Amino acid sequence: MVYIGADYYPEHWERQRWSVDAELMQRAGIDVVRLAEFAWSKLEPEDGRYEFSWLDEAMSILDRKGIKVVLCTPTASPPAWLIQKHPDILPILRDGNRMSFGARRHYCITNKTYHYYSERIIRKLAEHYKNSSQVIGWQVDNEFGGPKCYCEGCRREFQRWLKSKYKSLDNLNRSWGNAFWSHDYTSWEQIPLPIVPSPNPAFDLDFRRFFSDMNLAYSNMQIRLLKSITPDKFVTHNFMGLFPHLNYYDLAKNYDFVSWDNYPQNLENRFRVALSHDVMRGLKKKNFWVMEQQCSYLTRQDITPTFSPGQMRLWTYHSFAHGAEAVVYFRWRACTFGIEQFHSGILQHDGTDRSISYKEATRISSEIHRIASQLEGSRLISPVAIIYDYDNIWANYAYQEKPMYDYPGEALRFYRAIKRLGINVDVVRPVDDLSKYRAVIAPLMYIVTEEAATNIRRYVEKGGTFIAGFRFGMKDENSNMVKTVLPGKLRDLFGIAIYAWDNLRERSVEVKDKEGESYQADTFADLITPEGAEIIAKYNSSWYSPYAAATVRSFGKGKAYYIGCGLSQGFYDKLMRKVLKGLEVEEIRCPDEVEIAIRQKEDKKLIFLMNFSDKSSEVSLSREYVDLITEKKLSGKVEVDPFGVMLLI
Repeated sequence: MVYIGADYYPEHWERQRWSVDAELMQRAGIDVVRLAEFAWSKLEPEDGRYEFSWLDEAMSILDRKGIKVVLCTPTASPPAWLIQKHPDILPILRDGNRMSFGARRHYCITNKTYHYYSERIIRKLAEHYKNSSQVIGWQVDNEFGGPKCYCEGCRREFQRWLKSKYKSLDNLNRSWGNAFWSHDYTSWEQIPLPIVPSPNPAFDLDFRRFFSDMNLAYSNMQIRLLKSITPDKFVTHNFMGLFPHLNYYDLAKNYDFVSWDNYPQNLENRFRVALSHDVMRGLKKKNFWVMEQQCSYLTRQDITPTFSPGQMRLWTYHSFAHGAEAVVYFRWRACTFGIEQFHSGILQHDGTDRSISYKEATRISSEIHRIASQLEGSRLISPVAIIYDYDNIWANYAYQEKPMYDYPGEALRFYRAIKRLGINVDVVRPVDDLSKYRAVIAPLMYIVTEEAATNIRRYVEKGGTFIAGFRFGMKDENSNMVKTVLPGKLRDLFGIAIYAWDNLRERSVEVKDKEGESYQADTFADLITPEGAEIIAKYNSSWYSPYAAATVRSFGKGKAYYIGCGLSQGFYDKLMRKVLKGLEVEEIRCPDEVEIAIRQKEDKKLIFLMNFSDKSSEVSLSREYVDLITEKKLSGKVEVDPFGVMLLI
């Protein structure tokens, strides 16, 4: 099924309004709503007293209009009575102060009392709605990921987690390098939580792993409970795209599919949003839902601009183009109270059908439902993959809670170049099967385990093209520097050695490729000494000049590239044109502002053309197509409207 939906909060509105909302939803083509996400205080207003009648009534009104429901476990917002009774549920923040009631996600992820009350409300909800055909699935909690808690309970859990992992203190001390600054532990109870940002990268990395695992345990508890009571209904969670603080591969494993919350904010973010979609799709190697889709202005640090007419539709098609099976807008109606008063809905505060977003939602749903049969069962086939790995993301945060480099930004250098060729991109782990890809890219892969090294070597030997970014292989699985010449375990694969490097901070460094084209190096410089590799670019500044900046080596049937620094975008555009030659969508020529994405069902391709500009853009088609949206035949030079979309077959 393909759905267009809205996040609905009937508890925010008068009962007499519910039937008006249901009527407007039906007219707009809304066929699914998400309910009860933050409604614990309404569902259980007092300890052990449950009030589901209001939700039953709202759902019944929606059901009469044919609208399906995704119910949420309300555990992201424990109610005031629960906090009053058990204040230890509130997390202790890094500054040592206990978080106060009045926000959301105000719970300690390891607190057993909170687990008990969470299980109780989830069980009551699931039992109550287990026979409802209107309820098609569940969303667990809301946007797992914070805050980190530094209470004594979490400290004990962390010590148990470490003991389970390392077995002995000798092993932990050696793995963490605790000889530095006399940090050796002689009992597990001595190990603190990093209330002061840890100066030890190994400690920091393990605490991040621990925090992720505690979220995973709480998530899996909810999944198991829901599946045991309502096995016929899907269970998902609303992930957050490029959010860096949880291992999303682990978190996604037991969900039926991934959902995520998509807030593009502005057109300049289009490649980052596209990468976010592809990361979400890569977590389970399957299509996904967008459970919160921006429909206009937002409350953030400031109020963001209102979408121009057409932008809501553009971002919706962009979601479907990258693998969405449902787009659910946040929210149905802008709230008149609370911190999100300036967070737009499909309806504005007045609740009328005169808003730009309502008109646009009506158009979108009409189009999507008409082409739904074409979208259903289609998926993205990608000839290239980018490695996206959470241990490497966390190693990037090793010092003072600040990332050393922009991890997704480094991926985007390559991603942007690939998407400009109209080529789909998968996102994978270092140990995934890489054999189906023409090229695999690892933009910032500090940590290279033995398993990952073996997997990459095998891939290249059998004919793959592997491209590494700077600082590759410099750390072991504990975030300690390796003792071998860089790039470590795969030095022979790349045919290079790195004996010197430098940070490029506020410094201009020129790089020239072998055709004589110049680029500006930035961020970091691995100064490469070739050992059998071919130089494809050299530094051309100061004492860097004897060194290579980028190399390639044939290895087995494949090739291994090493890009030793950040470079201006033209370098990546040129490199990817060469590496991916023959994979472009040759019959369609688009300007840069028009993105191409392709979904495929069997041998039939659905080609999305999306204009991220407020001006018309001309594309050139070398054969005849049919635009599924307008049902018109197109060929030759055609205009894509401002913020316009075409879906060609």
